[in-house]
Amino acid sequence: MSEPAVFDLANIAIAGFAAISAVLLLLAYAVLIDVPGKSIYSVGSCAALVAALTTIEIGHLVYFTGGREPLQHFYYQLALFVAPPAFYSFGRWAILPTETFRPLQLVHFLPIPLLFLLPQNIALPILFAFGAGYSVWLGNLVYGLRDRRKQFRFEFLYFSVMSVLAIVVLGLGFAIPYIDHDYFYYFYNNAVALGVAIMLVALVGNPNLIGDLTEAARVKYGASTLREVDVDSSLAKLNRLMADGKLYQNESLSLASLAEAVGLSGHQLSELINTRLGIGFSRYVRECRVNAAKALLISAPSRSILSISMDTGFRSQSAFYAAFKETTGQSPGDFRRSQSQTPP
Repeated sequence: MSEPAVFDLANIAIAGFAAISAVLLLLAYAVLIDVPGKSIYSVGSCAALVAALTTIEIGHLVYFTGGREPLQHFYYQLALFVAPPAFYSFGRWAILPTETFRPLQLVHFLPIPLLFLLPQNIALPILFAFGAGYSVWLGNLVYGLRDRRKQFRFEFLYFSVMSVLAIVVLGLGFAIPYIDHDYFYYFYNNAVALGVAIMLVALVGNPNLIGDLTEAARVKYGASTLREVDVDSSLAKLNRLMADGKLYQNESLSLASLAEAVGLSGHQLSELINTRLGIGFSRYVRECRVNAAKALLISAPSRSILSISMDTGFRSQSAFYAAFKETTGQSPGDFRRSQSQTPP
C-alpha cells in the first residue's frame, strides 16, 4: 500500500473515531451525567454541536475515500458555520446556566449568516476567528476558577490545548487560498478528533467535571445565596449529619435531599460546600464515603472490601475502587495492607 493511501486510511479511522465519540459524548451528557442546572438549552446546543462535528467528519470521510472536496458540499459548509455558535452556546448554557440572557449575545450567531453573505475566502477566516475566540474564552473561564478547585489547574491544560488547536486552525483558515487544501482537511480532521478525545479523557478522569465547573462558576460569578444564612452553624450541622448521622450511606443521596436535611436550599448548600470546603457536592460526598471506608478498612480487617463499599454508600465495587484510588492514590486493598504493616 502506498504512503498516501496509508495516510488517508489513518485519517478515515480518525474521522470515524471522532464522529462516533461525539455522539457518545452527547448521550453521556444528556442521559448519564447529572449536572446542576442542565436544561433543554444546554442539551439542545450540545446536540447542535455534535451534529455539526459529526457532519464535518462525514465530509472528511467522503473526501478521504475518494469523494469531492468537503468545501464543495453545502452540508459541510453549513456544519462549519454552525459549529462555533453551537460551541459557545453549549459552554454558556452548560457552565453558566443562571447567567441572564442579553440580546447582545445574539452576535454569537453571526457566523451562520456569513455563509450566505460573504465569499468563502473572506467568510472562513472570520468563522475561524470566532472559533478561536470561543476556545480562548472557555479556557480563560476555567482558568478563572482555579482558585475554586485545585483540580481545575490540571483540567485547564485540556482547554489550553483546545485553544492552541483553534488558533492553528485560524491560521490555516487565512492560508486556505494559498495552500493545498489537503493540508487543511488533514489538520482539521485531526484537530476535531483531538478535541473530542480531550473531552473523553477529561470526563473519564472526572465524570463530574461539567457539574464541578457549573457549581464553581455559579458561586464565583453569581450573587451569593448565603447572605441570610448562619454559615458556621450550617457547616457544623452538615458535618454532624454526614459524620454522626452517616447520611453518606444512602447511595441515592442528592444535593436536594441533603440540603433539606441541613435546612438550606440546594443552591445554598452547593455554595456552602464550594466556598468553605473548596470542592463540589459530588466530590464532598465521595470523600466522606472514602474516609468512612478508610476507617472500616483499619478497624474491621476481616470484613470484605465489597461489604465495606456497600456500607459506605457506593453503588458498586468498581465505583468504590475508582473513588478510593482518586482520593487516596491507593486501592482499598493496598491501603489496608499498608496500615497493617505500620508499626504501632
